[in-house]
Order: sequence, then structure tokens, then C-alpha cells
Amino acid sequence: MKIWRKIFLATGMIILLFTVRQITSIAGESHGFNENESEVVFLLDTSGSMNTYDKKRLAIDAIRQAAYSLPSNYKAGLVSYNTGIQTIAPVGAGLEQMNAQIEAITYKGYTNAGEGLNQAVGLFSDRESVDRSIVMLTDGEIDMPNQQAKESSRILYSDAMKRAKEAGVKIYIIAVGSELNDPQMHIFAGAEMTDGVIYWQGQSGTLVQIMNRILYERMNIPKKSVGVTDGNGGSLHVELPSPGAEHVRIMLTASQGIQNVTADYAAEEGHITSGENFAVLDMTRPAVEAVEVHFQTSDLTEVEAYMTVEYTAETVTEVSYRREASEAGEEHNGRTKALLADKQYADLKIWLKDIKGKNGNLWNTPYYDGHEVSFRVNGVTETGKISNGIIPYSLSIDGIDELSIEIDPGSFEEHYEITQPAFIKLAPPQEPILEPDYRPLWIILGVLAAALILILALWVKKKNTTVVYVAQPPASREPAKKMETKTCSYSGKFNIYVVRTTDGRDVPPQTYQLFGRNSGRMTLDQILSACKIKLGKIGEEDIIIYPGPDNSVIIMDQSERCTVLRGMEILKKGMGYPVFYNEKITITFEDESTEMEIHYKNLKPSERKA
Repeated sequence: MKIWRKIFLATGMIILLFTVRQITSIAGESHGFNENESEVVFLLDTSGSMNTYDKKRLAIDAIRQAAYSLPSNYKAGLVSYNTGIQTIAPVGAGLEQMNAQIEAITYKGYTNAGEGLNQAVGLFSDRESVDRSIVMLTDGEIDMPNQQAKESSRILYSDAMKRAKEAGVKIYIIAVGSELNDPQMHIFAGAEMTDGVIYWQGQSGTLVQIMNRILYERMNIPKKSVGVTDGNGGSLHVELPSPGAEHVRIMLTASQGIQNVTADYAAEEGHITSGENFAVLDMTRPAVEAVEVHFQTSDLTEVEAYMTVEYTAETVTEVSYRREASEAGEEHNGRTKALLADKQYADLKIWLKDIKGKNGNLWNTPYYDGHEVSFRVNGVTETGKISNGIIPYSLSIDGIDELSIEIDPGSFEEHYEITQPAFIKLAPPQEPILEPDYRPLWIILGVLAAALILILALWVKKKNTTVVYVAQPPASREPAKKMETKTCSYSGKFNIYVVRTTDGRDVPPQTYQLFGRNSGRMTLDQILSACKIKLGKIGEEDIIIYPGPDNSVIIMDQSERCTVLRGMEILKKGMGYPVFYNEKITITFEDESTEMEIHYKNLKPSERKA
């Protein structure tokens, strides 16, 4: 056991030096938000030996703390193992499912770390451009019922490490317990092989502190410190960077327990998730600019509070144009001659609007005033400062037809999901060109156009005017009169009675309402078709009807062998005859068998309304 302790201490120093080197190497890196989609699997050792080192189940609490602190572009999964696999939650299964499975975990059995890591590596998707991480909490041993099973688990663990490295998965290992029981250092080799890190409980901090370091230093999750207290409770006033946030999470962590966490806020949705040493307030589209969080701790302990904010935004660019004269040199006979030339410039105002809220300017707050932002214009990286909610930027656009604007989300501690790039079609005003005075020509063309319109109107009027020769009463002895039907309109109705047919069938009486119809030519065939009376092309298409004056209708027989009577008077072919209310038309069709009566009647006021 003394030999193992020496090996343990020596190896621990080496790993500690390696960890310090890693931390130093990232000190100068950007801590802007990692925009890539990310997947993380929590791998928990739930063997019986964990009862010794995690009596208060703080490792489980740390996993819940991390899972509820992840931003929206992270998907989490879970694997817990002892002799076999105790629990699996697929990546992206959701916090409710994972939380229920975590609560059911028990520490018992042996330690099959090989199968645990094998299952964890297999949970990741095969999508491209995805950051993948495994956070493993273990007491650092592989222990199986017999030597053969132990060796098989060790080999499987080594194979899973290689698969993780090939897939670009980083393994972060948290060694639970200040004194590890029979440490087997090949378990910790997984971190070094995959460019991960090993953290030792006690030496590297509490489990809460270690998990925060993994989330915010290694996974590069954006966070803003919003307060530290050393008392046994109190209140926390947190101001949001800008209205219009899609999600806001406020995380409280303590090394000695935190209880009775409440908050004063207004949001579309919101809830508080608490654990032994943490609490997370999760809000969707908060409607307030500040939040009050209240909490208590059992002992005098340090409470740290962090906030992550997520926005869904779209790049907006306003553009105006200007011309400036610039000097250019020209060589002439050995002398430089100064020339003046106009250059076209575009003055841009760049900002982000909230596309899921009120389309407001997300930068128009004191929080962002003076904030330096990296952006790209047509692929060229530029830097500007936000002033009064916008980034002003100017450039020469001679020879440029379109601009592409793209904001670097890594310029912010907040998570910005931005619809970009934004494209702008440039349309600068052209220089005025003197044109000839075309006013006389336009006057001439206007007069010709007016004359043409007048001629066309007269032609249309004449074309649409129907002239009918109407027979005069016999007593008047006057010749037929021309009558225009354009100004007349239909009124009344036809009651139609088929008196006789060739086949002797009975046809029910029908009514055809004339009132309200367009003032134009109609045929008897159209009326019969509307009444669903089928006689079979026996001259009905040549019985013509027009609207007449004084609520009359003009009947004209243009058939070859039909006989049409107005009362007892036979109508002459091609001559119009007025028919007034309560008069009757009798028609004998060309088959000399089919006979019909049409009674022209007035409408009642109720029928006119209908």
C-alpha cells in the first residue's frame, strides 16, 4: 500500500503540473461564446465504493448543476455504471427525463469503467461541426468480480479512449475523494489522450467549483458573474444586459449547501431548479429589466452567482450615401498635376434586432455602449464600438454592387444566435444628367392621346349600343321606329308554361326573374336552359329578348318556322314588339308540335328584395 501511495503522489504531481500547463496555455485565449452545436455526456461511477467518497451524493448534485446550466445549443446525455450499465439517458433526451434518472441512481456493485466509457462514446451523434465532451466522475478504480472481467473492462476502456480521440471527444475527469482507493492511473489516461483535463476533489476545489471550471473555462460557456456573498443568506439584484432575451439563466452555487431559493421576476415561462449546493433560475423571454433572487445557506459559506443570457437576433444595416472629392496625381512633362475626382462612400449603421419579440434594437442600452465588436464586411474583418445602439462604419463603394455584413458572436459574453450574413444591394444616387426639354413633345403627345381616347370612347359607345326596329300599333299607321336598348333595364318576371310537347310529357311551370339582370340581349334558349327546360333546338335560340322602356320587354322572332303571337297578333320576322306587364306571348316552335306560353308579370316588393 505504501508503494501505491508513492506512485499515487508522484503521478498526482505530474498530472497537476500537466493541468497547470493546460490552464496557463488557455489564459490568453478568447472567452467569447462558442457558437458550435455541442454535445456533452455525463459519465458517473455508481459502484459501491462511491458510498465511501460521496456519502452526500454530491457528485450527482454536481451533474444536475451542470446539466441545468447548459445553454440551448448544448445537448446533454447521461451514463451511470457499476457492474454493468445502471442508467442511460440519450443525448438530447431533455432535462426532465435525465433528472428523473439521476434521482433513481444508487451506489452499489462493482466498477465496470470500460463498459461505461464505451456506452458514453456511443451516445454521440455523427453530425459535423459539433463539439463533444465527456465529464466523468469516478473514484478512479476498475473493480470487477474476477481478474478476467477486470482485464476485459480495462481493455474496453482503452479501446473507448481511442474511439473518443478519433471522434474529437474531450474527456474531463473529476477524481472523487481526497484519497483514492487503489488508484489505477490508466483510467485518468483518457483525459490526457483526448486533450482533456483531470481535476482532483480537494486539490482542485469542491465538486461545485470543479464543475464550474469545466463549464466556463473548458467548454467556453459564456457567463457573467453577478455577485458573491459570504453570509448565511440574502438577496441578489441582477440586471439583464438588454430587453428581448430569449433565455436567461441565473446560477447560484455554494460549497456548503443552499436552501429556500425564491425570485421576483416576470417572464413568459420560468422555474427554479434546486439541488444540495446549487440553484438555477431559468426564464424564457423575461419581461423585466432586473431580477431579485433570495436564498439562505445553513453555514457561513461563499455563494457565487452567474448569469447566462441568450438572444435570437438578426443583423440590421441602414445605409446612406455621399460623394467626396479627392485629389489624384497625374504626370505631365515631368510635373505632377493635381486632379479632383469624386468618390462614392456608404455610411453604415449596424445593429442587432430581436426577431422573436418586438424587433427592438438589442444594443440600445447603456450596458453595450462602448462595447467593442468584431464584424466582417465582404469577408474583411473589421472592429467597431457600439455607440447609442449602433456600430457606425464607412467605406468606399466604387465598383461594389453588394455588401455582406456578418457579426462575430464571439465578441460577447452573451449567446447570440444571429441570422446572418445580411446582404445589402447598393443603390447610390447617380449624378444628375442634363436632358433636353421634352415638354413641347409631351404636350403634343398628350393632345393626340386625348383625341385617341375620345375616338375610342365614341366607338365603344356605338359598339355597345343595340338598335332595334320596334313595330308600332296598327292604329297609328306609322312605320317601325328605331330604339336603343342601352338605357333600358329589365324588370318583372316570366312565368313559363309548356303547353304541349312532341312526346306528350308534362313540363312543370317555371318562373324566370328578369329584374336585376344585365341590360343586354338574351335568347329564349338561354332562359329555358336556366330553367332546365330542354326542348331540343327547335328554334328557341332565335327568339330574341331585349329590355324596353316603361318596364316592357322587346320580343323579336328571327326563326325560320316558329310562330310567335303577342296576344292574338302574329309577330313579323325580324321586327321587335314591346310586351308589357300581364301580357302573354304564345310560341309554336319549328317542330309544329311544341307549344309554349310566356306570361310577363310584375314583381312584388318582397321578390325584388330577394
